[in-house]
Amino acid sequence: MRLLLIALLTALPALAKPPADPVVAKVDAVFAEYAKSDAPGCAVAVARGGVKVLEKGYGMANLEYDVPITPATIFEAGSVAKQFTAATILTLANDGKLSIDDPVRKYIPELDPSASAITIGQLLSHTSGLRDWGTIVGLAGWRRGTRLITHAHALDILSRQRELNFAPGTQYVYNTGAYNVLAVVAERVSGKSFPDLTRERIFAPLGMTHSSWRDDHTRVVKGRATGYDPAKDGYVSDMDIEDIYGNCCLLTTVGDLLLWNENFRTAKAIGRTALDAMQQPATLASGTKIDYGFGLGIYDEPGHREVSHTGATAGYRAALSRKLDDDLSIAVLCNRGDAGAGGLLDKVAAVFVPVTPPSPKTTNEPASIIGLYRDLKTNAILRIVSRDNALHVSASPKGSGPVLAPAGDMRFRIGRSTRELRFSGDEVHLITLHKPEAVYRRVPEGKPSAADLAAYAGRYESDEAQATWVVTVDGGKLLVRIPPADSFSVEPTYVDGFSDDGDPLIHFTRDANGAIDGMDVKADFSVVDGSARIERMHFVRRAAK
Repeated sequence: MRLLLIALLTALPALAKPPADPVVAKVDAVFAEYAKSDAPGCAVAVARGGVKVLEKGYGMANLEYDVPITPATIFEAGSVAKQFTAATILTLANDGKLSIDDPVRKYIPELDPSASAITIGQLLSHTSGLRDWGTIVGLAGWRRGTRLITHAHALDILSRQRELNFAPGTQYVYNTGAYNVLAVVAERVSGKSFPDLTRERIFAPLGMTHSSWRDDHTRVVKGRATGYDPAKDGYVSDMDIEDIYGNCCLLTTVGDLLLWNENFRTAKAIGRTALDAMQQPATLASGTKIDYGFGLGIYDEPGHREVSHTGATAGYRAALSRKLDDDLSIAVLCNRGDAGAGGLLDKVAAVFVPVTPPSPKTTNEPASIIGLYRDLKTNAILRIVSRDNALHVSASPKGSGPVLAPAGDMRFRIGRSTRELRFSGDEVHLITLHKPEAVYRRVPEGKPSAADLAAYAGRYESDEAQATWVVTVDGGKLLVRIPPADSFSVEPTYVDGFSDDGDPLIHFTRDANGAIDGMDVKADFSVVDGSARIERMHFVRRAAK
């Protein structure tokens, strides 16, 4: 009898254990790959109808000390930070300290006169045409995160630019550096540091007590997760050493981000006028509305309206979304560079509002459209390649980029925005929300001889990028060396055109006699819409030293 009683008492806790929450179990399944004690991971928080319904952490915040991720873990939110910068600028506009129609050179006279037509609003909506300083330093051999950068450095780089990527207001090209400029504008018109200003106007009123800016990368931040990247034998730490903010570098938690999302409902901070302005799609000079407002992506698909942004800085990945038709607010923060935070967020959303995935589409369009095409105005390229019974658009012959979804006779769609490729003979018309219609023409693949390659070799310099590229022939290929230590090889595309697996794109220029006298470089190139964060960065060929 005594043994039976002990057995019954032992079984009671198991019998009393509440059943597992099926919703939590499904979210756990989404993050199963990240819920490990020897790997970095993610945190997630979900609110519905303004009420938090889930908040969890998966994986490790620090691998050296075996610190697990919890909902209170602080991460960097990457470009999710841009909406906070936009909100701060609009608050200053409401205060009468600036107007979004003001020219940026009113506050940043260091910029070249070529930037005279750029307005504050165009910086906010990525329609300014300003070159992205982060890409420029990469052209000089300093990849982002490899040296200390401050706003003084960023403004110095931008002050040397003598040309814009495009006329302000005519196109949308995502420009992270524009938001560094906006942070400096906010400081100059307010007389306060940007971190102090956002704390007073946003973080404190909303109770975002875990949020701050990485304005000093040496500052100790309690509870911060270390950023990591996957490596051959596990993970390596990847912590940013740049002292910049406004474009990125918001230190925050998933809970704090939900408080900010809820502010769009309550307008407890910032004010309704500014919050509404942030969520209005910007309009190009052509009258076309794009899918970006001020610091926010605006996706107006009926029944699936969404306001969101993703982010990536060093080894951190982030996504923040409001699914308007489902009254869902979701935040995902990760400390591993291979985490697709946006995709994880969509999977979490599907737990609460199941969606039917579209059926995969294939095409049997004629093989005649397969080949290489070039925009003769901008030197953007795209290849149509066939992979797995579907057509793909790619910048590289090795690539298999986005699938072309059939949209009618010789017409295809690409991506989430309204983009379409229309084929007509040897021409392709690329139609997108973000820029005027572009015409690509079929061109032959470049097949330079050994003598042709030798003619490209030389020393090329750009004053704007403060960069020197030394081009040599190595093993039958062109090798680009950027002193002191960076180098990469490029493959031929069309005649006089070369690329490093699609980015950067190099177009060698010739003088009136046909001799090579320089190169134009297009960098941070998107084959989906032909845009680039750097257009026509010209390098002049110099005599050998």
